[in-house]
Amino acid sequence: MKMKRILAATDFSALGDAAIHRAAFLAAREDSELAIVHAMPSSSVLDDVFGADGNLPGRMRAVSGDRLAALVDAATQTGARRVRAEIAEGSAQRALADAAESFHPDLVVIGAHGKGLLQQFFLGGTASRILARAACPVLVARSEPAGDYRQALAAVDLGPRSEAVLRASIIVAARARVTVAHAYQAPFEAKLRYKGFSAEDIARYSEPEAQAAQRSVAALLEEPVFTGLDLKIRIVHGHPNPALFDIANDLGAHPAASSPGRVGDGQHHPPPPP
Repeated sequence: MKMKRILAATDFSALGDAAIHRAAFLAAREDSELAIVHAMPSSSVLDDVFGADGNLPGRMRAVSGDRLAALVDAATQTGARRVRAEIAEGSAQRALADAAESFHPDLVVIGAHGKGLLQQFFLGGTASRILARAACPVLVARSEPAGDYRQALAAVDLGPRSEAVLRASIIVAARARVTVAHAYQAPFEAKLRYKGFSAEDIARYSEPEAQAAQRSVAALLEEPVFTGLDLKIRIVHGHPNPALFDIANDLGAHPAASSPGRVGDGQHHPPPPP
């Protein structure tokens, strides 16, 4: 398992540049080719907002070029050997999609916006649209990299992309302890709870789902690519959103990955005790 190409995008905000720095760290570690893209408004949009100023697009492009050159230089100093950058016009998600179509990355890295760990699972705006369109795993960087990850959570729904989620987690996490997590519920379980069924009755009703989840996770880990890896397993009963949030919080897991191939990066933690 290897990342040959990494695509990273920045809007030159602190979080956007943190994404580039994380991508450079990964590119150096994996000896990957790194492409950095920045999207700037089209000339027509600039004219609509600021009026016809023939020099404005050129000045913005020059400033953007200088910022990208500095990021390329920083990535090279980090140890990334093959780094290039480009300026695109239009929306960020469109620019990233076009770059991905020609570059064929194994991983896309973008910056997170907004506060709170919960947004690692629910992202809006540009990040959400990029995640929906991406054909490969997406790492959402939330802070400046401080080194390799120590704990990683791969949250799988046991659907077709679960293998890709786990692969991405293992590659990005590298030396981290990786936990494979799945949250399950029985059909119509919420209605039973609403109608006053006891927790014990619901647990008995959900037992077949628990057994099926255990079999499916075991089958996933039987894939040859995962053979011999020291992967921990957490199978929990409950709705995935709060259940996975609780597991990530309990583990102090960064990154956390979930279907369909999104990897969320958080604050870096010191290594756990042996």
